[in-house]
Amino acid sequence: MKILLLSPPYLPEYMRNARCDFVSLSATQWYPILLGYCGAYLEGQGHDVKLVDAPANYLSHDETRRIIQEYKPDLLVLYSGRMSETNDIEFADPIVQALGCEAVIVGPYASIAPEKTLGRTKVIDKLIRGEFDHPVGELAEGRQPGEIQNLVWKNGDAIVSNPVRPNLSGADLDAIPFVSRFFRDHVNIRSYKAPSEYYPFIDIMTGRGCKWGRCTYCLWVYTYIKGPAYNVRSIPSVVEEFQVISKEMPQIRSVMIQDDTFVGERARAFSEAKLSAGITLPWSCYARADVSYETLRLMKRAGCRNLHVGYESADPDVLKRIKKGLSVDRMTRFTEDAKRVGLRIHGDFAIGFPGETPESAMKTILWARKLNPHTAQFQLMIPFPGTEYYQDMLESGWLNSNGEPDMPQFSNEQIRSMAKKAYRTFYLSPSYLWKCICHPYEHFFGRLKTISRAIPAVFWKRWGTSISSASAQGSAACPQTKAETAASRKGVQEK
Repeated sequence: MKILLLSPPYLPEYMRNARCDFVSLSATQWYPILLGYCGAYLEGQGHDVKLVDAPANYLSHDETRRIIQEYKPDLLVLYSGRMSETNDIEFADPIVQALGCEAVIVGPYASIAPEKTLGRTKVIDKLIRGEFDHPVGELAEGRQPGEIQNLVWKNGDAIVSNPVRPNLSGADLDAIPFVSRFFRDHVNIRSYKAPSEYYPFIDIMTGRGCKWGRCTYCLWVYTYIKGPAYNVRSIPSVVEEFQVISKEMPQIRSVMIQDDTFVGERARAFSEAKLSAGITLPWSCYARADVSYETLRLMKRAGCRNLHVGYESADPDVLKRIKKGLSVDRMTRFTEDAKRVGLRIHGDFAIGFPGETPESAMKTILWARKLNPHTAQFQLMIPFPGTEYYQDMLESGWLNSNGEPDMPQFSNEQIRSMAKKAYRTFYLSPSYLWKCICHPYEHFFGRLKTISRAIPAVFWKRWGTSISSASAQGSAACPQTKAETAASRKGVQEK
């Protein structure tokens, strides 16, 4: 069967491939990691697969439409976004109708309210919630809708939600062909870039789910791999993929491990195996701020370069309310340890948590400046429906008409203003300016495009709605816009 995997066109610099979707100040594009694994699985099953990542390749709606029409898929797999959902459906529906092909919507955003999302379509009649590799494969095999777990589908005027299947096991994940090879064959790797990573880099996953899995604000914990769960590939499989990347893709300068959090014991096992195999390829990962000094030192020896770390807040009451499971003191000590061994940190901080005040937000900003990670970002939280954070804000009456945090002691306007102040405080600090002097290309000349966009975003009042709202996912945060179709109100993110 011919299967087209589609991340549809939307706004310039828009990206839905992360654990959140946003328009990026820095033109960041992570790989379409979940579509990639689905594609690798489908190819392993013998299907003819094509992946089209329109935003990463600056494809217009017309250009994308022509590519789909020329390929003539039997099945179109639509990876929708939160910001772009209306656009995605209105783009895909008429194409599916004209081609007469099957179609299904997939992804964590579509899993927020699957029945509601499917109810908005006119032609597409299927949606998969949660993991979608195997359900898409079953659709391609011709299984009946009622037989496919995780499927939400239209049966006449009714929308039927099938039972949910167990998450893929480690053995299931090992059986999927390497996503790095799939990306090599299906995308232009130079379309993907992030300020924190060497260029060009590649994304892989060594496991799915978050072992902590309790944070109240995390989208994937509530829509993709739910709750505390971390299903992992075998270490030999991961090491073999690193060897493949080193030998078959010599242009790749580093690997970003896209596991929700690369926990300490997992990092130790991988680092030891990578050192034993003599692999020198650098790598980065997401990490909770509780990894031990000994493990951090081992990771550095094994070529780890950068850690993406979710700090969120310096307010102990906020950390307790969002079930972060870490103290300010522990995260501070972790940061000191990471710096001692020579690891870089990209720090994620957020503003707009339940019960937060301007004073506690300012405390977070000053803490971020004191921690002095290599780079940092400050997001305004957006409560995703279905998360505990959303419910907390809703029941407390702390959401405005746009679904944004807006509290009596900390208004939405104040929250936005505080986010702008956070960027100014961090990036205009003496310590960061010293980084620019010591490494002028990395921190200044190489980021002129980002800087030119950031100046109006953090200084000009008319850009007051352009600092994005966010829902941090462990160590990766997510921005929000108020009206994505209005150019003057686009959401942007520094990352």
